[in-house]
Amino acid sequence: MSNWKIRFLGILLLGAGGYLFVFAVRDLSSEWPQIFVGLLSIFSAAMGFGFLIMPLEPAGDPSSSSKDDPPIP
Repeated sequence: MSNWKIRFLGILLLGAGGYLFVFAVRDLSSEWPQIFVGLLSIFSAAMGFGFLIMPLEPAGDPSSSSKDDPPIP
């Protein structure tokens, strides 16, 4: 996936989590569906936030950094 698709998926999941939270609190009156939808809203919001802050480029290529470092005896 390209970078913008992952970021867009994160924003979409955050929005879905917020909507599910409001739906669970406002519209559901039964206890167990409210708990499950509330947990699903927290999970989707956490996954969306994780997709937004996830680094997408690798930290560094180990083969290129070993060329600059002296050999270890």
